[in-house]
Amino acid sequence: MKKIIYVAMSALLLTSCYEDKGNYDYRFDSMNKVDIENIAYSPEAYEGMSGKVIEVQMPLTEDKVQRVEAKLSQSLAANYDNLDFSWYTSYTVIKRNPMTGREETENVRDTLHTNGYLDLDFPANTNREYAIIMEVKDRTTDLDYYAKLNVKTRLLFKNSLFFLHQKGGETFLGNVEKIGTMLESRSNAYKTAKPTITDNPFADAVKLGYASFPYPKVDGLMVFRSNGRGNVYDVFNALATYNLPLVPAVSSSFVASRVISVGNMATGNIFRCLLSRDGQFYMGKWAPYYTVPGEDAEESLQSGDYRVTAATVTESYYVLWDAKNNRFIYQSNGDWFPYQLNDYAQNPPHSSQPVMDAKVDFSSLGTMSPVGKTAVYGFISSHSDFFPDAKPQFIFKDADNNFYLYELTPVDAGGKSRGGDAGASESAFTITGKKLTDFHPGSNLASITYNPWFSTNYIFYAKDDNVIRHNLSNGDEQVVYTAPEGYTVSVIKFRTEDAESNSTMSSNLGDLGLYLSIGMNKDNNGAVAEIKLTTSADVDESFSVFCDKDSEGNAFGRILDLQFAHVYPFSKDSN
Repeated sequence: MKKIIYVAMSALLLTSCYEDKGNYDYRFDSMNKVDIENIAYSPEAYEGMSGKVIEVQMPLTEDKVQRVEAKLSQSLAANYDNLDFSWYTSYTVIKRNPMTGREETENVRDTLHTNGYLDLDFPANTNREYAIIMEVKDRTTDLDYYAKLNVKTRLLFKNSLFFLHQKGGETFLGNVEKIGTMLESRSNAYKTAKPTITDNPFADAVKLGYASFPYPKVDGLMVFRSNGRGNVYDVFNALATYNLPLVPAVSSSFVASRVISVGNMATGNIFRCLLSRDGQFYMGKWAPYYTVPGEDAEESLQSGDYRVTAATVTESYYVLWDAKNNRFIYQSNGDWFPYQLNDYAQNPPHSSQPVMDAKVDFSSLGTMSPVGKTAVYGFISSHSDFFPDAKPQFIFKDADNNFYLYELTPVDAGGKSRGGDAGASESAFTITGKKLTDFHPGSNLASITYNPWFSTNYIFYAKDDNVIRHNLSNGDEQVVYTAPEGYTVSVIKFRTEDAESNSTMSSNLGDLGLYLSIGMNKDNNGAVAEIKLTTSADVDESFSVFCDKDSEGNAFGRILDLQFAHVYPFSKDSN
């Protein structure tokens, strides 16, 4: 009986609510109706993690006033006559207290009423970021529209692509930046940074490298020259030169041929290796400087005893192919490197570890033996921030243009082969090999590159006008880029090979490792391009860059090398 009464009362209550036709207005389309359909800005804003962001290149010599314009489209009006704009700005300045001599911060706020635009002051050589709220009142509807915007200085060359290009027998340092959808290109980046200097310090440059180290802050563009010397330039400080030798005690025949980086900068677990055309190798870690291997160590192989053509680095060793003696050699990477740049200048590091013969036995390979073949590339297939189990892998080619892949496995021989005993008779590694039946990079072997940002073991290489992705597991190949008609791809590099990989949200590098930089040539002119890949190494069609001339219309010369330089850490807000 109670249940029947409860159901009846509930029905009556619902009926009462339904029948209530009190003095209400249910026309939701008339509530908060805004006739502003779209908003954009000039200069163009990009979508950062904190919202819309406009970057203004920091003025180097004179103060600058930057006008920001709102671009609104309305459904009920063709102009802004019905709109009132209010701009609420806030920024922080650092001032020195004359009484205490200490630096203090001051938050400056202002409110301006202008018809769709805002003029912002940017002092020379000063970082400044404006937090802005734009209020738009529509007098015809008496409704308000609000939008947030950040406008901040952008360091010259921040997160941009550098390249060496040759015109008339002279080499220049060029640069391309993409800000939003806009490109800023320069055929002489040094002149942009130092407009009063007429010299060209890159006239004999042959190769580029990059090292971004957070403690202390170093954003070093490494420039290697044909005379065996090199310099490090502070990318985001108007290409100021560090007065330290890039490679100490090099031979007169040294010319850089390949720059290798393995590991994770965020954890300090990173190693660098530099190969020279004369067969020598040099070692480095976090900073953009290299040292000679352990030539002075007792029982060490001397530099003249080997000619290195390919190398990689594991968590424990530098592993290299000695083409002079058809053998693998190796050295411990346990040397200590200074954390401060001043320590490099006062006491350049020198390895105390011996370079040793790995004594790898090739007999099980039969005709697959690497003896007599040419080593063209070395890498480790590491997909994690640390890589204790990563094995050295090498790609070789024979005289008939067949390619082979070899994998080395470290041997634990009671510390003898892994502890630096130069007299050990045991092999330091065992070896397996296979023929790469569908691997055809052609003559551009220097373009072969591996990147740990993809879960599948892909090797990328250039052939004629194509960039090709090769699956080392099953031999499948896919063209990921085709150059415009008449161009031949000369060099490819990923923006980073840092193993802080797979584009995780917590990564300091954002999705930096998914971008591939490409250099190409047609007759005496060149061009640079960039594409973005997905985590499965397919082409991301949402991004592409191609540039063959500077902002003044001057064509680029032949591209020799390229290098992306990024701020550490990299984030979406750093564009």
